[in-house]
Formats: sequence, structure tokens, C-alpha cells
Amino acid sequence: MKGGEHSLPSGMRSFNELSLARPFLFRFVTASAAVLFLLAGFAWVLYSATENTIVSAVPLMLLPALLWWFYHSSSMLHVPLAVDMNHPFMVEDDPIGKSNVMVRLSDGRWVDLGHGRVRLAQDDLLGGCNLVRDNEDYTFLGHFSNRDSANRGLRKQVVLLNQALALRDAVNGEEDTIEQAREREGMDTGLLDRSWMEEQESINVEPEGLMSKLRGE
Repeated sequence: MKGGEHSLPSGMRSFNELSLARPFLFRFVTASAAVLFLLAGFAWVLYSATENTIVSAVPLMLLPALLWWFYHSSSMLHVPLAVDMNHPFMVEDDPIGKSNVMVRLSDGRWVDLGHGRVRLAQDDLLGGCNLVRDNEDYTFLGHFSNRDSANRGLRKQVVLLNQALALRDAVNGEEDTIEQAREREGMDTGLLDRSWMEEQESINVEPEGLMSKLRGE
């Protein structure tokens, strides 16, 4: 997909700036605190056994590297999705106009996702995976990530992209529904295979509740 900007247009907000993303950040902070507690306990045990300050400090010296790894390996802290003020992810009241959804590609460009659902496709030439339209031609949208298309975190991100697209279509009065989108996502979700930091029954964006509001139920 050509075009795109390295910064978001005015009025667009990335997913991780939204209130919907706060539980994932809270989960990361909670996990980090637990790791700190465990390492501190291990350091105390080492000091009690060796009375060597340097040796006992080794576990705590590992803390920055572990936190860095936890942060960068958590897919829900780095969702390459942005929505505007009319999207149900951002606003609870009735939208005042058309809604747009954008995605950030691997080169940092933000591009409009356009019409139709998306999925991942392995890129055998560049490595990693591409984002393609979920149609008969698998229309190429752009290089999505340097990770393999089977990566669980990437699949969760694509599920969220398609939920955002379904809600956008509902706001814009288009036919497709989130239920139909989920049927197409069946092979891509990986939604039940979660890391210990992200265990839950579903991605916590409550799309059914948002859809009910849009339908006036």
C-alpha cells in the first residue's frame, strides 16, 4: 500500500492511548512488580547463603533486561492500530460522522485500512509477514512485521484490527457485522492461546456492548 505518514493525522489516536488499552498496561505493571518481588527474594536467599553482596545482587541486575523483554514481547502493549473520534473504541456517545481506522506498517507508516477485513500472509522474500486483504486475491496492503505470521501476538493484533473494522463499518452504515468478521477470523485468532501475562476469555474491548449501542438495543 503506497502513501502513508510516519505520524498520525490530527484527530486520530493510537489504540494504546485509549482507555480500552489500560488493562493491558496494568497487567504489565502487575507482572513487573511480581518479578521484582521474586528477584528480591532470590537475592536475599543468596545473601543469606553466601554473605556476598556482589553475588546476591546478580538477580536484581537482571531486572532491567527482564522488564525490557516483557514489555517488548507483549503484543497488546504495541497494537499498531489507530481510530478517530467517531469510532466506538474512542467514544461512547453517538458518532457525529464517518469513522476511520488506520494501521502502522513495519516501516512506521500509518495507512488507512480501507474497506474489507485483513489477515496475515507470510513474506518469503523479505521475511516476517504482510498484511493482506481477506479476499480471493489476498490484496497486498503492506509489510506488517518481521515476526512470523504464526506468532500468537500478531494474530491477536489482527483480531483487534478486524474488530475495529467491523465497528467502523457499523458506524458508517455498511452491511458487514462483527459476527461475520469473527467467522472469517477463525483460522487467525489464536485468541485462546495466551501468554501468562495476557490470560483472559477474550480481548477486553467488549465489542458486543459497543455494537448493541450502535443498534440502539
